Amino acid sequence: MLSLLIVDDESSVVDTLAFTIDWEQIDIETVYRAYSANEALRLLSTHSIDIMLADIYMPGMSGIELIEQVHKHHKHVKSVLLSGHAEFQYAKQAMTYKVFDYLLKPASDEEIIQVIGRLAEQVKQDWQDVISHDKVVNTLKESLPVLKDKLLNELLVQRQPKDSLDYLLSLYEVPFQIGDSMHMMLIRLEESFAEYNDRDIYLLEYAIMNIAQEIFAASFDLWSCRDTNNYLVIAARGRKSTAGEAMGEEAKRFETLALQLQRNIGLYLKRVVSVLVSKSGEFPNDVYALYTHLVNQVRSRLGNETGCFIPGDIPDVELEMQPVTLLYETPTFHHLLDSHQWEAFSLKLEQVLNNLKQQTNLSEEHVQEAYMVITGAFYHYAHKHNRLLSELLGGMHLVDRTVRSVAHLSEWAYHVLDKFKMDAIVEQRSSKDKLIGKVKDFIARNIGTISLQTIADAVFLHPVYLSRLYKAETGQSISDYIHAQRMEKAAHLLKEESIRIYEISENLGFKNAAYFSKVFREEFGMSPQEYRDQIKG
Repeated sequence: MLSLLIVDDESSVVDTLAFTIDWEQIDIETVYRAYSANEALRLLSTHSIDIMLADIYMPGMSGIELIEQVHKHHKHVKSVLLSGHAEFQYAKQAMTYKVFDYLLKPASDEEIIQVIGRLAEQVKQDWQDVISHDKVVNTLKESLPVLKDKLLNELLVQRQPKDSLDYLLSLYEVPFQIGDSMHMMLIRLEESFAEYNDRDIYLLEYAIMNIAQEIFAASFDLWSCRDTNNYLVIAARGRKSTAGEAMGEEAKRFETLALQLQRNIGLYLKRVVSVLVSKSGEFPNDVYALYTHLVNQVRSRLGNETGCFIPGDIPDVELEMQPVTLLYETPTFHHLLDSHQWEAFSLKLEQVLNNLKQQTNLSEEHVQEAYMVITGAFYHYAHKHNRLLSELLGGMHLVDRTVRSVAHLSEWAYHVLDKFKMDAIVEQRSSKDKLIGKVKDFIARNIGTISLQTIADAVFLHPVYLSRLYKAETGQSISDYIHAQRMEKAAHLLKEESIRIYEISENLGFKNAAYFSKVFREEFGMSPQEYRDQIKG
């Protein structure tokens, strides 16, 4: 809904127009009134006004002068002038100030509604155009990092048609052109599974790119993305200032700066990363080949290593495909977890890790194989105990991870194993607490007929094992606890005069009243009758 300001030095004209015309039919919700040009300017400075209908002839400041001020200071306001025949030439002059139209007095309501209605539609369309344009621009700006990341990821695996690539590079403000010489760098973050989640990794990548921009700014334009392997990939092109530099010298400069980047990441971010640098190539034709070479280098060389720097002139290595047979030998990881043989599991894990470390040029796939076998055992254990692995580990951030090296695998596996051990201890503690609770509850409900055998039968344990477990958990034997509960119950029942002493003796499981009295005297230093008399008074 729009707003309208009516300006005329004749108050009757202003009020009549304001109150007699149905402005809502043309989407005007609010009508402001001003009886002079100066009052109109005050309203314009304090209220949001879309359209102004003003008389051209007013004492003091004329309608023409008012229009001029509006044109200078309130450009979004659209104006219509009311004029008599004598002021018609002035009305034409006002057209230079972007006046939408003019009406000759006396104008009918229908004429006013028609003109103001057309102007209202134009105002709404203008705002719609502004909103749409601003929305597109703002959305594009906000989405540029994601769009740039997506475009580079597409180039890593396929070629874009030349025409569309030119357009997208320009639209996304990517400082690359078809035919440029380029270099590529792959950074593998050696993140800690125990400390870092996905949000931390994104923040770390952001910090790395800030450092990279500082280091490379004088010589190279950079373009980065996170690839499907969760590697940070950086493409670079030499700036015009170094265009005359020989390609070999530019490649050497790029490699030197990449090494400096790795050192600065360790110095300022306290993080270990592996950095691999490609050979030189042409954009975009060589993007896929350079990227594939870097990924192959990671997979073939960095299964055992972390914090490496591999320059672009290192040739590809033929992988040695040796199976990790120890993973599948009995006892398996599944069996060791099922039986809570934590030390044996840890020993087998150590043997597997050592076997991997001893292999030369270990591939990432070998590490992945070990990771999947061990993860399968963890999943099996969690589900067998009616739990989700993510629940046991305290969240998905420790489950959905890509293990890239033996060091990663070691840190992750031992971390999860410790989680399992702690959970088992808590679960065992809880189970024992529940068992002791069941024993005490059974004793309370069967105090007159209780025995070690009946208790053991109730909780499905051997009497000897139950007796030892109860003593270890409570520091008190079951017989001592039963005796204490009988004496407590006896003292309570003696307060009821209606219950005879021999009846109390029978209810508590004593052979006869005399034996009951003997046991009671040993506990309280007086006979049951003396205890009752003392309570009475």
